[in-house]
Amino acid sequence: MANVRDAKVRNYCESVYTELSAMKSKLLGFAKEIEQMTGPEKEELKSHIPHFRDIVNTIDWKLEILMKVCPSDWTGYAHDIESTASVRIQEEVPEKEQVSAGYIGG
Repeated sequence: MANVRDAKVRNYCESVYTELSAMKSKLLGFAKEIEQMTGPEKEELKSHIPHFRDIVNTIDWKLEILMKVCPSDWTGYAHDIESTASVRIQEEVPEKEQVSAGYIGG
């Protein structure tokens, strides 16, 4: 049975996902709008498109991580998100194997 903390975390995760997805959509919309322009306006703004795409790639990466670490049901969300994250999620180390770095100063 889910507790209040789990529900809060799930709501937080879904809110962050929604906001990041909206940012991604808006940036892609800006790029599309510039691509459809003609004349000097397009020439002046087309240098922004690669920057928008870089930001979109970063958002995609963060969405991948969010989907891996947040306890939410992501069914239906992952329509255009890659299935692998570029970072490794650290596995938990059993308590008896945890070692403190200790003090080695002088």
